[in-house]
Amino acid sequence: RGAGHGGGDPDSTGAVAGAVVGAGSGRTGVPRDWLDSLGEWPRTVGWMEMLGTRLAGVCVSGQTAAMPRLFWPGLFARNLFLFVIAVAHGLRRMLPPY
Repeated sequence: RGAGHGGGDPDSTGAVAGAVVGAGSGRTGVPRDWLDSLGEWPRTVGWMEMLGTRLAGVCVSGQTAAMPRLFWPGLFARNLFLFVIAVAHGLRRMLPPY
C-alpha cells in the first residue's frame, strides 16, 4: 500500500527493514552481485566497509577515530551532476502534457 493508503512511506520502510536485516546478517547476507553493482562513487564498497570497521571500533572502545579519507571533489561533482538532473526533471514536469 502506498503513502496515500495508510501504508506510510514505503521506500523508507524498505530501507529501514533492509538496514536492520543487513545489520543482523552482516556482509554475508548481502548478495555479491548487489555489492558489485553499487554505484555510489566516490563512496566505494571498500570505503563503506572501512567506515563500518572504524565505527564499530569507536562503539567498542569509546575512543574517537578519523573518518576514512574520501575524494571530496568527486563527491561534489557527483552531487552537482545529480542536482542538474533533478532540476531538469522538475522543469520538464512543468511542460505540457502535464
